[in-house]
Amino acid sequence: MERGEHKISYVRKPFAKRSFMAAILTGAASFLGILGVYLAVAGNGNAGLYVAAIGFGSLLFSVVGLWYAWLSFLERSKNYILARISVGISGVWAVFWICLIIVGLKG
Repeated sequence: MERGEHKISYVRKPFAKRSFMAAILTGAASFLGILGVYLAVAGNGNAGLYVAAIGFGSLLFSVVGLWYAWLSFLERSKNYILARISVGISGVWAVFWICLIIVGLKG
């Protein structure tokens, strides 16, 4: 092998163990978030307390999903693609719900 050439490893890195839980929590947050938004729109903005509970559940799932994704980045020599996807989607849901809560409190 000549100088300057790099060896390419074709061995696949395993997924980070906690990234699976992050992906599941992100999926739950997305399901509840879409359901909550749909029910709020279907109710013409007059959503009941159950829709607020669904939205709060989505917020909790997204925050915990962010936590698990962050923990998966601490694992060494792993594939982090699920964790990166989970951070992106859960982060968007968390920001969305926090902004919605702030707007609701300002009234």
